[in-house]
Amino acid sequence: MEKTQADAIAHAVMEPDLRVQEEIRRKRAAESAQLARKRRVAWFSLVGAGAGAAVAYYGGFRFSQGVLYGGLAGSAVGWLITRRAMA
Repeated sequence: MEKTQADAIAHAVMEPDLRVQEEIRRKRAAESAQLARKRRVAWFSLVGAGAGAAVAYYGGFRFSQGVLYGGLAGSAVGWLITRRAMA
């Protein structure tokens, strides 16, 4: 058996396994990107909650509402910014 024939046989035997590995690698990369996006959105939410708390404190509103609405606004901004960055 020649080297080219042995390589062809080895490639034919391992090809399905290589496809599965590539699919798993692609899936893990997509999951990692999604997790990174969620973390960036969480940071925007925290910053928004802090800003909302400051506005509520100095504006004479309820502190809890300021944190809630600021966090929601920060989350919305975060989703919009990370969506545009991923496109």
